[in-house]
Order: sequence, then structure tokens, then C-alpha cells
Amino acid sequence: MGVVDDFKGASILCKVAFILLLIATLFTCISYTTADWVYEDVGNTHYGLWRICGETDIPTGCQTIDGFANDWYGVVQAFVTFGFFGILVSFFLVILYIFVSKCQKNGEVAIAVAIICIATGVFYLIGVIIFGAKVDKWPENVTIDYKLGYSFALSIVALVLEIVAGVLMIVEGKGGGGGGGGTKPSA
Repeated sequence: MGVVDDFKGASILCKVAFILLLIATLFTCISYTTADWVYEDVGNTHYGLWRICGETDIPTGCQTIDGFANDWYGVVQAFVTFGFFGILVSFFLVILYIFVSKCQKNGEVAIAVAIICIATGVFYLIGVIIFGAKVDKWPENVTIDYKLGYSFALSIVALVLEIVAGVLMIVEGKGGGGGGGGTKPSA
């Protein structure tokens, strides 16, 4: 059986979950690595999870904020990192579920994907909520008006897609996806 046949043989729920996780993977890779979670309305400074770019003291225009001495920012970095890796692992497991014969239509793999998607999606959501709630209070310069950037928006889309894919994979794992559910009998 070829790759195309494997994908055609997957249930509609599994195909939709695959596509959602593919998009979520793309969006989360962009949002996790770019410096536009928030930007200053005045000036040209953009803040990401890991660096600040724009009007800085170094020639590259960016400086890292790893280990930044701000507790809530570290918490956001941790929760979003769990969500980031959760999307990557979930997408990898869905690929195994569709394309690797030993994993095809294995309900345990589908449920594992669902649990990872939902749990890490909730972690991601917590990180995004904390960031959105605290961003006006950081940095301590209260005269600057901060706007949420495209990286923040892509994160929200990615976490929603991840959670929806998790719900679809629960149904798939319970056998409701038309893919057979349970473990595939050995030949």
C-alpha cells in the first residue's frame, strides 16, 4: 500500500485531524520563533517569547530575553513550550497512525494523540492567557501602548486547532471515525 492509499484509507476524522495539526504545526513554528507577540505602538520594537527586536543597543537589532528576570514571562515561555512540543508530538503520532502499518487504526495511538493534544493545548491556552493579561504591565514603562502581534494571533489559532484535533482523535480512537478504532489484528 502506498502513501496515497494509506491517506485515502484513513477515516475522515483522522484526515481532518491531520490537516488541522499540519496547520497548527506551521502556525506554532512561526509564532514560537518570531518576535512579534507584542509590539510598541510608538517606535519599532517587537517582543517575542525569546527575543526583542528593533531599537536595541546591539548591531543585529535583536537581543535575547532568555532567562529574563520576570516570573510571569518565564511561566508563559514554559506553558507555550509545552504547547509547542505537544503539537509537534501529536502531528508525528498522527503521521504514524495514518502511514505506519503497525500503528494504523490503533485506538491506543489515537487516544494518545487526543490526550496530548488536549492537555498541551490547555497548557498553551494558559500561557497565551497569561501573556495577554500581563502584557500591558510589561515592561514597566506604562506610557507605551503595546499591541498584540501576529505571533500571538497565530498561537491562538494553533492551540484551537490542536484542541479540535484532539477531540476528533477521541472520536476516532473510540471507533467512531470509520477507521476501525481498536488495535488492528495481526496477520
